[in-house]
Amino acid sequence: MGIVSSLRRRAAAVAAVVCAGALALAGCSSNLLGGNSDDGSDVANANVQTFKPSGGKGATATLNIASGSENKEVAAAIQKAADQSNVAITMHYMGSLDIMNALKNGGENYDAVWPASSMWISMGDTKHIVKDATSTSTTPIVFGIAKSKAISLGWADDSGKTKPVSTADILSAVSNGDLKFSMTSATQSNSGASAYLAFMTALRGGDQPLSDQDLSDATLKDSVAKLLSGVDRSSGSSDWLKDMVVANPDRFDSMVNYESLVIQADKALTKNGHDPLVAVYPSDGIAVSDSPLGYVDRGQKLKDAFDSFAKALSSRDSKLEFERAGRRTGLGGALAYSSDSQVQQSFRAEWGINTDASALKTIPLPTASVINSALNVYQTALRKPSWTVWVVDYSGSMSGEGKDGVVKGLNAALNQAQAKAAYIEPADGDVNILIPFESEAHNPIKAEGTDTAKLLNDAQATEASGGTNIYRGLEEALQQLPDEADSTEYTTAIVLMTDGRSVTDDQKAFEADYKYNGRDVPVFSIMFGDADPSQLKSLATLTNAKVFDGRSGDLASVFRQVKGFN
Repeated sequence: MGIVSSLRRRAAAVAAVVCAGALALAGCSSNLLGGNSDDGSDVANANVQTFKPSGGKGATATLNIASGSENKEVAAAIQKAADQSNVAITMHYMGSLDIMNALKNGGENYDAVWPASSMWISMGDTKHIVKDATSTSTTPIVFGIAKSKAISLGWADDSGKTKPVSTADILSAVSNGDLKFSMTSATQSNSGASAYLAFMTALRGGDQPLSDQDLSDATLKDSVAKLLSGVDRSSGSSDWLKDMVVANPDRFDSMVNYESLVIQADKALTKNGHDPLVAVYPSDGIAVSDSPLGYVDRGQKLKDAFDSFAKALSSRDSKLEFERAGRRTGLGGALAYSSDSQVQQSFRAEWGINTDASALKTIPLPTASVINSALNVYQTALRKPSWTVWVVDYSGSMSGEGKDGVVKGLNAALNQAQAKAAYIEPADGDVNILIPFESEAHNPIKAEGTDTAKLLNDAQATEASGGTNIYRGLEEALQQLPDEADSTEYTTAIVLMTDGRSVTDDQKAFEADYKYNGRDVPVFSIMFGDADPSQLKSLATLTNAKVFDGRSGDLASVFRQVKGFN
């Protein structure tokens, strides 16, 4: 077993930071995890939110709803509906693929689904268990571009008013190196999938939905791949992507996301004294989220409670809260309550928001089978290649179930057959590097393209022993990043997995090395066992990243979620 020594690099980095003083590059992200607890409860509970009828009334029933993360922004509407219906609601926020898979699995323990788009119900409801799915609101998927950037591109004036911008114009800006943007993964999140389908439809031209023949068009695929080469940060969650941009406006000046989340971002950005994002609506084709709520009939006899809640959610009071949050509830994408002052504060012209429904040239959605094929083409051929460094804890406490769980998780993410089921399989251009660590970092194991067998075999063969020093492993990971000249060719991330509290002798040295390096690579952490949440949250803050909770449930599922962020 080779042990990597990096004392010289650490000393040099510390010295450089001391000399650079205030000029050193520092992470400036706010805590994207939410909450202030040190026991990790905020990480565990970040994706669950409960609404109980107010006024001390006992709820007649409780509905568990599998929901897209974007619905965190309409909490006021949900609370109004819970009060009016006297039904308690527990929202389980997850990616679109998770909702689709839950339906394929018979609905699991959910009483209703509330994805961002009907297409995930169409693709997942193979058992025909979803009843009475109805749109709750709409919001288009747009480009949110910092106002100064939009002006420099010639797409907006000083007032925030935008000119018509086609998908071809966006492709040209990317090709010329004038535009980079953040976007969710098309295989893990609705906003990314919808934007991707809209890009392809618009670049093909015409008014027909995409076909299998289009997915074989080499010229079209080349154009879409060039456009996607502009992605400089990927995400598995639309809401998290919005939070990342708000927390780091100087680093991230453009994103593809829901209009409603661009509005929420602008409220926070302007409050903090930053440049707002200007909404740019591609003039030749745009995807619109219809946010359907549907009952999952598992024989649990909660249909009456669902009907009461759904009716309350469609009431004037709840719809008004939807629009105040930046959603549209009128016919054809219009506003139903445009005279309300709080709605006007959301749909502001100076943010480029266009309330004229005619601005939404909506693409026709293809069939479920074509969408499935399109997502496979995205994952294997069109997305920007990923460069992922897996820093894995092999300390003594990982022996047995801990190591078995990690190896299972790595296989879920990197074994071609297993990963394909979740649309996360490695593609030809991808690079994956495994760095086992305990008190020291082991020699890295590199896998290029789809040949990950040796990496996975070595992950299984490596013995778990020794102490825990996450910073030695992370420092070696910094040395395994792509050359700076090649870094724009990849979406790059470090993924740390640990089950224990690390010694901190090397913490400051790593942080200094990271800041001096200046590569702005996210360090996503998977926490399980007795891992120290405060250490991992500190890494997330430093690197504009996120902590995933693997302490309960299936580690393989957590690994898949992490891979959706790169």
